[in-house]
Amino acid sequence: MRLGELIALVHQLDPNLKMAFDTTPMAPISGMSASEGRLLLHAATQTPLTVERFRQHANRFNQQLIVFESSGKRLYGFRQSKQWLLFK
Repeated sequence: MRLGELIALVHQLDPNLKMAFDTTPMAPISGMSASEGRLLLHAATQTPLTVERFRQHANRFNQQLIVFESSGKRLYGFRQSKQWLLFK
């Protein structure tokens, strides 16, 4: 999935959804960075990104970047669960 595609897909979602990785336990996404053609989503103990904050920050990056977890795992999709947007 490329960043531009992800932005288009989440455009219609509730801006207050919190973002996390779909793991057990859930790992909240708190930031993002770009490196070598990749957009890296970072998990940390900080406040999770919301869809609204993600959209604001994502516009600063190249829309052709491929979306990865910061550990190097490529992300192919997401699902919504209650107040969360979970990436897998």
